Amino acid sequence: MDRAVLAAADLRETVQAGRGRCTDLSLSYRDWAPPPDLMVGQVTPTLLRVYHEQTIVLGTSLFELPEAEVTEEGVILLDGVFQYANQLNIFPVNFEGHFRAIAARLSDLRRVDVEEPVVLLTGMGHQMYGHWLVDFLPKLFLLDRAGHDITRLRYLLPADTPDFARIWLGLLGIGADRLVVYDRTRDRVACRRLLVPTALRFVSRASPLMRQARRFLLDRAAPGSRWRFGRRRERQGTEKILISRSDNADTRNRRTLAERARFEETALARGFTPVRPERLSVPEQIALFRSAGTIVGEYGSGLHGSLFAPPGTTVVALRDNGLELGFLQSSIDHTLGHAGGYVIGSGRSEEGFFSVAPEDIDFLFDWLDWRGLR
Repeated sequence: MDRAVLAAADLRETVQAGRGRCTDLSLSYRDWAPPPDLMVGQVTPTLLRVYHEQTIVLGTSLFELPEAEVTEEGVILLDGVFQYANQLNIFPVNFEGHFRAIAARLSDLRRVDVEEPVVLLTGMGHQMYGHWLVDFLPKLFLLDRAGHDITRLRYLLPADTPDFARIWLGLLGIGADRLVVYDRTRDRVACRRLLVPTALRFVSRASPLMRQARRFLLDRAAPGSRWRFGRRRERQGTEKILISRSDNADTRNRRTLAERARFEETALARGFTPVRPERLSVPEQIALFRSAGTIVGEYGSGLHGSLFAPPGTTVVALRDNGLELGFLQSSIDHTLGHAGGYVIGSGRSEEGFFSVAPEDIDFLFDWLDWRGLR
């Protein structure tokens, strides 16, 4: 396809030019990322620079777009022009190829008209549990913050969205009758009025509003707070939890710790309880993380459940030393008042394996024991 054919624009600039409305719900600012409480292993100077160089925390907004089109996992077109947006973590450098592939078959897509106002929650990663926890569900808080009743709105949802997302939405009061389901590979949804709440994180930096989003989700999905009248602070958890990384293809795991067996054996010997979150119901997962005092595991969706852990929880992730993975886990944890850090392993092989030195695994649990004695 001729590279000159693609038409793409920045969504905020498009709206500022008169194509819709934008309500800013929090402001952008610059600030250094807090240093991790623990960072050991195969840490490279480049990795440290990448951790510290992201100083921008973007604000949050709600876009209202008349006569908008949506296809794929949540790609927006206005007047046939693809829209990218930093606040949605959609960047030209990453999405140009994806946009071009869609443009090549755009005329063949089936038009589906939606007359009622409808919300776009999803985006890239809509089949992954971790993206729902940190990217999509917190957007519901922004809708509430903007004055909308989330139970009365309607929501676009790709047909291949996993059941866990529908379960989550149901717990939050959004039933199946509020969903507008479409085939993301065949449909081009023409929306009379599209509401687009932005993400509460910009790459690896979480918005401070994530604290309020956590409370918003807990109040609706798990009523019956552990707080009691007269208690100002949420009770700190005490459980020592090991998030066991699954090889189940349904979890879409692309990273595997070569020393997983040794890591889990050491955790068990140090008093940790192994848990596979995907085997628990959503309410059970929420209760599990709310009980946590310490959480360890391989970087991934399971560990993002720390969103529901109380302030004061310690969360440590084992990960490879590649640059593309980012450091969102510790940013969320710092935002929520958790201690956080990493045990860094080797680079990832073509098969997805990375390796962590046994002495670094031992040091992790010694460090956790020391923190518990303070």
